[in-house]
This record gives sequence, structure tokens and C-alpha cells, in this order.
Amino acid sequence: MSQPLSTVYGKKDTPTVRKGFSVSIVRIAALWPRSMFIQWTLHNPGSSSGYSFTLLYSGSPNGPWLEVATNLEDTYKYTQTTFTAKTDNSTDSLLKLTTARYYKIIVTGPDGSSEDISEVEGGLDRRRTGIVRKLRRDSLLALKKGNGTEVAIVKRRWFGEKCSCVSKTGAIIKSHCTVCNGTGIKTGYWEPVYTFGSRSTNAIDTSTRSSGLTEVQYSRVVLPYTPKVEVRDILVFLRDNMRYIVNQILTTEIHKTGVHQELEVSLLAPGSNDYAVDVGHWSSE
Repeated sequence: MSQPLSTVYGKKDTPTVRKGFSVSIVRIAALWPRSMFIQWTLHNPGSSSGYSFTLLYSGSPNGPWLEVATNLEDTYKYTQTTFTAKTDNSTDSLLKLTTARYYKIIVTGPDGSSEDISEVEGGLDRRRTGIVRKLRRDSLLALKKGNGTEVAIVKRRWFGEKCSCVSKTGAIIKSHCTVCNGTGIKTGYWEPVYTFGSRSTNAIDTSTRSSGLTEVQYSRVVLPYTPKVEVRDILVFLRDNMRYIVNQILTTEIHKTGVHQELEVSLLAPGSNDYAVDVGHWSSE
């Protein structure tokens, strides 16, 4: 009779089913006055590092493809500011509403490769494309010149070199690790992205737990459409260094397309390790 693999009597260990990694484009946006922002995510990375990204674009999902950037490592986004001319006498107009544009991201890793193709503002006609671009620009200007203030978006890493505080089973055994900030990946977060945002503070939620009375201050934050913010990312309001963790993404759409981002966040405790994350100085890049 075969012996169970688990140390628990009568229970056999279930082998881990490992799925291959894949990449997907999660956000593309035309930025005023003349650039294109592309953001992607890597799913199920089998290795902690060793991934290289190549970005291409075309006027058709079937190509031909032109290189935008190659050998991109340790990043999740790219902003294209230069564009190849179609002919010697014709420049490639990025903001022309009738121009179809597709982007392809290819990732190469230790275990193979994966790719994804996405259309810029796919599904929108010329009129709606113009409306969406204007609303996104107006939203950014309103935050920049109106009711917003300087914000650093610190996105949580989802792949990279594993920290020594991660056990063989993948569990994080040191939640207050100063190397990975409790994320399990060295440095914990990507380089900050500087933008503008507004916040409105809600009532403080008070609850009683075994450790005593707990107070959590929730806020509603509005940010521009790029970069895409996800749950567990950190927002730093630079003027007062108040730091918040993103709890929920609220959907805000016009013509079924996002214009800006609305988030529900909670204020981090003053003793949190996340206050040790260096966000540098304000930069408008």
C-alpha cells in the first residue's frame, strides 16, 4: 500500500498544477499633446526574474509590425513619444481620429514566450474617440490646476527577484521585512509615477477586535486615467506625506470607456513599513 505524501495522517499531498505565464495589455491611452501610454501585466510568472518585453505597433492586427522598444526589463509600462513616418513625405499622425492603431507586447522568459495585441480605443467611432480623449485631458487639467494636488503612485510588484523572507512553500514569513516591505519581492514596489489627484475623507470606521479598539480612516480618491491603479497599490500625497493603500476600484465610464479613476483607499498607520518606501522628489516628467 502506497504511503501518503502528506505528514497529515490519511491525507495525500496534491501536486501543484503549474500554469504557463502570459502577458496582457491592460491600458492604452493617447496622452496630450503627442504620446501614447501602454501598460501591461504578467500573469502566473513561473520564475522570479529573467523576463524581457518587446513592444510593437501597426495599423492592422495582422501587421506588418514596427518596433517601438526592445529589451524592456523590470518594467510594466512604456510611453511612446516618437513615431515612424509612413513615407518620406507623410508623418504618422498619432492623434488623427480615423487612424487605427494596434500594439503588440511580447514577453520572453526562462520558460518560453507569450504575446498580446490590443487596439487603441477599440470599439469607438470617430466622434466618441474625440469625446473620450477630450474628457481624459480635461480631467487631468482639472486635477492639475483645480482641486488636485501632487500624488505619487507606488505600484506593487508582481514579479521580480524573490526576497529571502519567502519560504520554500511561497509563504511570506516576515511581514515587516524591510527588503520587500512584506510583498515577497525585493524592493516591493515599482518606481513611483508622479501625477495629480484629489481626495475626500469619509468618516472613521471604528471596530473592536481582540487586540483592542481599531480605527480605519477611509477616503475617496480621483486620479487621471493613467497609469492603471490596482488593489494594494500605494498612493502618497506628497505635500503632507499621507499614505494610503488602495482597497477598491470604482468604475467610472463614458461611452463604456474610462475617463478617470475613482478609488476607495484607507490611511496607512504611521508605523507601517510602507512609510519607508522612498518616493523621491516631486517630478512632473
